[in-house]
Amino acid sequence: QDPQPHVAASSAAGPVRMATAARGVAIAAGAAGAGCILAFGATKLLSSPPEDKPCPTERARRDVFDGAAKKWDETVRFDELISGIGRQRRRLVQRAKGDVLEVAVGSGRNFSYYNSAKVTSLTAVDFSRTMLEVAHAKRKDLLPIELRLKLASTQKMDFEDCSFDTIVDTFGICSFELPVEALKEMRRVLKENGQILLLEHGASTWEFVQGFLNGSVHRHVGKYGCYPNRDIEKLVQEAGLHILVNERKHFGTTYYLVCTRNPPVDDE
Repeated sequence: QDPQPHVAASSAAGPVRMATAARGVAIAAGAAGAGCILAFGATKLLSSPPEDKPCPTERARRDVFDGAAKKWDETVRFDELISGIGRQRRRLVQRAKGDVLEVAVGSGRNFSYYNSAKVTSLTAVDFSRTMLEVAHAKRKDLLPIELRLKLASTQKMDFEDCSFDTIVDTFGICSFELPVEALKEMRRVLKENGQILLLEHGASTWEFVQGFLNGSVHRHVGKYGCYPNRDIEKLVQEAGLHILVNERKHFGTTYYLVCTRNPPVDDE
């Protein structure tokens, strides 16, 4: 019988990155349409930074994820279908190889995309016990890949340095309490020649769309547990990672990134 998820710490966040990616696309689309008819002055006004006030605590956000876990796949399935997020997941995850770590794994929506001819093992962590229970029920989607589930904090993992060939995170950076620290921790446990694969949603390249994201951030994080207006590229660079592939979609709100620990060394 399959073992139950192993328990460790807490603070990653797996759920929102999935649904909110699609929701962010919807927000972006509506915002862009409105932007075509509003004056530039209104655009400048709405693109101002969000009001500085406390957001929900880590514990409160975990409660959001725990409460949504059982119906998470049902909730996000249609949104991901119409926005093309499922195709982006498959494309990204099929790059994974060797011993893989997936952080903020949520309900295990990526499991069916891993290539058993390339992946030796998968260790999956999340801070929501209920999400891990949902992921546990999908173990068969990974066969014959070995799976280890772990309740753990992305910003403080107990793995040794340089443990994994590939690290995967889909729509997790928006939910991390300390995103740069979490990314630095991913970098720490990545092998020297490894890769970090990121599919995220965050700040838009469209000023008016960013205004919508800024204006709704407190309501959004309270309802979905994530911050939809973060500059993902900037956070990745602050963590010391080098970006090899950088693609943006949906008015710049969806990020497809392939990263390494260090810049590639040119052969002389």
